[in-house]
Amino acid sequence: MPVPSWNLAITVIFVMGIGFGYILQRDKIIATLLSVYVGLIITQALSGTLQQFFEGSKTLNQFWINLHASPFAIRSVIFMVTVTLLSAKAGISGGKTKGILSPIEIITYSILTTGLVLSSLFYFMPVESRVAFVESSKFAGLIINNYTLWIVAPVIILIVGGFFRKSSHSD
Repeated sequence: MPVPSWNLAITVIFVMGIGFGYILQRDKIIATLLSVYVGLIITQALSGTLQQFFEGSKTLNQFWINLHASPFAIRSVIFMVTVTLLSAKAGISGGKTKGILSPIEIITYSILTTGLVLSSLFYFMPVESRVAFVESSKFAGLIINNYTLWIVAPVIILIVGGFFRKSSHSD
């Protein structure tokens, strides 16, 4: 029986991301996108300290844990917990929009959010693991080798999209 490739897995993740975007709709998917950026910042700020805590080299009121967790695992957990909590519980949303661009926006923001999450998770991996993914999957290579694009593109699309969007509230 053939083993599914990473290309298939990444494609399925993108399709699920687009489906998730249609369920959430434009305003909530943008809130999720912004939550991903906050997750990146929180992960960057806390991963070193939490890594030391979980290695047992740093204590919190004489309390420490020795889990031998990898930096990738710790960063991934911080990132996903932050994104999940902010997306679900922060009450962040934008204004309601109408018009022909809404389905296109949903697909675009869903792809960008999914790509940003995947590229961030790949970025948390050790370099050797990233190289292995690039060598084994074209799609992983596109995501990993274009990390900066995945970081910058959503911001550019949000700004450019703001010029073409009709708002439902009166000015």
